[in-house]
Amino acid sequence: MTTPGRGPARSSPLAGLAHGYRWAVVRGRWFVVAGWILATVVVSMALPSSGGGGGGRIGSLLPAESEAVATQARSLASFRVPVLSETSVVVHDPDGLSVLTRADIALWALTYTQTYLDGTAPSGDGNIVAAVPIPTSSPTTAVTYLYVTGGTSLNDTAALAQQYAAHFDNQRSVQTYVTGVVPAQVRQAFYLQSRIHIFEIATLVLIAMVVGLAFRSVVAPFVVLLTAGLGYLVAIRSLGLLASSLGFALPDQLQPLIAALLIGVITDYCVLFFSGLRQQLERGLPRLEAAYEATRVEAPIIAVAGITVAAGTAALLAADFELFRAFGPALSLTVVVGVLVSLTLVPALMAILGARLFAPGGPRLSREKAGRGVGTLVRIIVDRRGAAVAAALSVGFLALTALPLTSLRLDLSFTGGLPGGDPVARGAAVLEEAGLRGVEAPTEILVEEPGVADRREDLERLQAAIADQPGVAEVLGPAQNPLPDNYGVVFSADGSAARFVVILDSDPLAAPAIDDLRALDSRLEVLAAEAGLGNATVSLTGQTAIAGELAELTADNLRLTLLVALAVELVILVAYLRALLAPIALLITSALGVAAALGLTVVVFQYLLGDPGITFYAPFATAVLLVALGSDYNVFAVGSIWEASGRLPLSRAIAVAMPSTARAISAAGLILATTFAMVGIIPLDTFRQVAFTMAVGLLLDTFLIRPVLTPAVLVLLGRTASWPSRRVRTEAVSAEELRRTALAAARDPSGSTGSGEALELVGAKR
Repeated sequence: MTTPGRGPARSSPLAGLAHGYRWAVVRGRWFVVAGWILATVVVSMALPSSGGGGGGRIGSLLPAESEAVATQARSLASFRVPVLSETSVVVHDPDGLSVLTRADIALWALTYTQTYLDGTAPSGDGNIVAAVPIPTSSPTTAVTYLYVTGGTSLNDTAALAQQYAAHFDNQRSVQTYVTGVVPAQVRQAFYLQSRIHIFEIATLVLIAMVVGLAFRSVVAPFVVLLTAGLGYLVAIRSLGLLASSLGFALPDQLQPLIAALLIGVITDYCVLFFSGLRQQLERGLPRLEAAYEATRVEAPIIAVAGITVAAGTAALLAADFELFRAFGPALSLTVVVGVLVSLTLVPALMAILGARLFAPGGPRLSREKAGRGVGTLVRIIVDRRGAAVAAALSVGFLALTALPLTSLRLDLSFTGGLPGGDPVARGAAVLEEAGLRGVEAPTEILVEEPGVADRREDLERLQAAIADQPGVAEVLGPAQNPLPDNYGVVFSADGSAARFVVILDSDPLAAPAIDDLRALDSRLEVLAAEAGLGNATVSLTGQTAIAGELAELTADNLRLTLLVALAVELVILVAYLRALLAPIALLITSALGVAAALGLTVVVFQYLLGDPGITFYAPFATAVLLVALGSDYNVFAVGSIWEASGRLPLSRAIAVAMPSTARAISAAGLILATTFAMVGIIPLDTFRQVAFTMAVGLLLDTFLIRPVLTPAVLVLLGRTASWPSRRVRTEAVSAEELRRTALAAARDPSGSTGSGEALELVGAKR
């Protein structure tokens, strides 16, 4: 037996299970509602929150075989004093730093460093163990690197730096700032935590307004809010349990994505259920029977759609990057919870409320409005010439907007993503004005060869050559040793290693600096040979080098994970549609939409807004989510067409099925796009980029790919769309008959291809 317009036939055992499920949620509606409320209370009290993943040290994101990390480890083993720091104190005087101020900077740093060298520095967590002043050519700005005891948290590190900087606050006209990777991470976490609840509340309010307008009801929004609220509380607590059980941390950056994804998919599924209930009530069915029938029709499509999204996001587990692997189970479990609460709580509430769900207007839909414009679009698309034009224009537009993707640059800038008025960002701006932007995260060049410390002239030639390279602002080394040799800053104790501190002239974790360092790295061996150090081992480390490796790792993982996600979605679509060619074509259109969204993101943020690049994980997360959600809408849109094509010629099947699903899909897509757009409330560049990419990608999918490109491609494929099966039939249809079919289908809100005026007009001829 088949469910009209909704999917393939089910076997008897499955049919029995499906009937039992529908009976349980409709007849046991009050128990279902009470059960979810009780489960939410228990979970909220018993399970830990999923927050607190934090950002961690940037170097900890790399795998153990990282070349930059290995070089840094050798440097730490060779030198008594580290020079790479993630925390900097900037002392700035617009009128120029006085001799006394410069002396105070050096002596204050020496106070800490001497205790470290003497072995009397405090060993407990939460202490400064060394401070190294960095000599620069700026007359107005001085920088000191701070080092803290191991195990000190990011927040405590930033607080210690503030205490250190407070020493200079009593000097007239002197301004102090704390900047660097660690303070920037702390500030990013502050903005995220301070805005996350505003984002959640604003999103729920907006969703309530959209649902209320869509159904002209004041009750439907409350059902959505209740469902989303309970689902979110259960999901966020379950994620904490999952993370602790599987031994991975949930990054703070995931919180807005989890909230947007959960609220969005639950609202989408509510919209589909509500639309189904309204159709059944319009047929004159009583409350419980209408809820049962709406569940029978909509629940299978929602279940399959949820499986596609959960499986698609789970493809993130294919990444060999720990940070991205943590995204997979978190997003997948979020969708699973959303599907479970939607499939149980929503039908139960529909059974309780019935027509009151649509109060005060009632369940009737304006058929004239529902059919407006649908007939014209269908007439164009189902004609092969019209389909060819529609497909060509759609593909051309998507390909054109995807072209800028070739210019995508990835960066890891923490300070660059902060609001301009932030104190850490102001410190970075002071360094920018002094031409020392890269000092907040320097690069270390390690030169290793027995006796290299005695070759001062060769080392100074190499230092001068490095200073002449593009993107380099200053190089510190043998030519200006900030502390005596025995302090172990420039030369190792055994004389087998020397090092240079390279200060780049741009944000050290942004894409331009990464490109400059890559160019320098490619010339290092030549520069060393020309300086007379051809036998020495020369290697790079530092935050920029680590950022470069992370960018390469991200690109490699993005390609791998997208291939896995597409493969997973292909298997699901093949099983659902029982065809191969159509699923491949559908995934190609989805991939085009993802590429177009990312291309537009590059245009807006890199070209128009002048951002140096896109945050490294933003394209990764958004691409996988858009592929998964695109397959979700494939199930929504194509399922009805596919079922109708088993009884009708393909053009007629599209003419009947499209109007019955277009309104619900458009509302669901718009809601989901709006939900992700609200992520932009968080005032960080990363989340603005994520919000834009997701919103644009979902809007392209909702208003171009699903209603235009997908049916056009199916029409062009014709009978071969169902290959290797022979499910799809084709037959010539007159324009007048198509017009009448489309209008009749649009005016029939039941969504059933087997009843109403539509079947009277099209008549399933074979």
